Amino acid sequence: MTDLGAYKDKFSDSGQRILESALNESRRRDQNYVSVEHILHALTDEEADLFNSTMRDLALDPRSVKLKIEQRLESSRQHVGKGFKIAPDTTDLFKRAMERARAQGRKTIEATDIFLALSQDERSLLVEVLSNMGANPDAVVENVRARVRIREQEEEQYKKKFELPPYLKHFGVSLNRLARADKIPPTIGRELEIQQMVEILCHRERANSPMLVGEPGVGKTAVVEGLARLVELEPEKVPARLRGSHIVQLQMGGLVAGTMLRGMFEERIKGIIDEVKEHENLILFIDEAHTIIGAGAALGTSSDAANMFKSSLARGELRIIGATTLTEYKEYIGEDEALARRFRLVKVDEPTIEETKEILFGLRPRLEKNYSVTISDDAINTALEMAPKYIRNLHLPDKAIGWLDTAAVKGEINE
Repeated sequence: MTDLGAYKDKFSDSGQRILESALNESRRRDQNYVSVEHILHALTDEEADLFNSTMRDLALDPRSVKLKIEQRLESSRQHVGKGFKIAPDTTDLFKRAMERARAQGRKTIEATDIFLALSQDERSLLVEVLSNMGANPDAVVENVRARVRIREQEEEQYKKKFELPPYLKHFGVSLNRLARADKIPPTIGRELEIQQMVEILCHRERANSPMLVGEPGVGKTAVVEGLARLVELEPEKVPARLRGSHIVQLQMGGLVAGTMLRGMFEERIKGIIDEVKEHENLILFIDEAHTIIGAGAALGTSSDAANMFKSSLARGELRIIGATTLTEYKEYIGEDEALARRFRLVKVDEPTIEETKEILFGLRPRLEKNYSVTISDDAINTALEMAPKYIRNLHLPDKAIGWLDTAAVKGEINE
């Protein structure tokens, strides 16, 4: 059997999710190897839409197919040697998937490569299971190929959709892309704050930039991520003016880094401003927004980031979502009246214990899936009791989420 480390850099994000899900399923069953059965089971979970639609094309019930796969897993061997290994048939599968990826001009394996490789091998578990259920093997290959082609066309469209202009590509992170990939968790219980942001951003001219203020850990960033998820995944719930908006988190540390020569920082900020003006759907998010005061000034520039943003903010040409604590807002931004006028405040209060409880219950399925553990009601209640008592430098819900997350990690390690 092949060591797991040999495949560390051979998978894209979607391929990595398949491998991790297969690993988790293997651990859950007290096995220490990854078989084709584990991979196929992972596909039914991680690529449920693709798998289910393909099965329906073949006039098969996806749940019945998954049940057959699980029955095969039940009869699988237990431990094989020491450490986690890749079974020989899985190694062959990955080789075929890599060949397809390279034929498509890619260096890493996508989930679709694995699915297609499974369907094209007449001896594979997928073809065997589907044939036993009455599907024609040739029809299996054609249907999987057609579905994969549709998926890859959609992914190519998404790549173009989330493509950023040069400066923002280098110094920003697309929250819409993360939302679409389900890389950010849902935001629970912040509908009011999100609605306030929406109303501010819909102003057509002056003061159309919201500034979120609240104590560390209350969930300011989560509110912005919630807006990104809303815009990207539920556009029908936002006003027409915000549909198609692209929220990009600006990395202020990266903007300042490496600007040793005079004028380099100004060039970067000006480049970003010009890109946002050119693409009206772009909205910048700056966490720790008070850091724009003085940013770049120590590098010999004639102006800091705040002053460079001011005129575009004043004309409504630039929309920025800022986030900072109330103390830092008063100390830095509030002292600059011209800058403060460009923003409308959105207060983000610490949630109550009951509100935090709702948040934790909402996040439970995601944590359970991430760590392959079961989180009981008692575990959530304990986190709510212990976190406020022992974590003093943060506020709810962050410290309770952190407490529960740490417990889930330990549960996975000790399993």
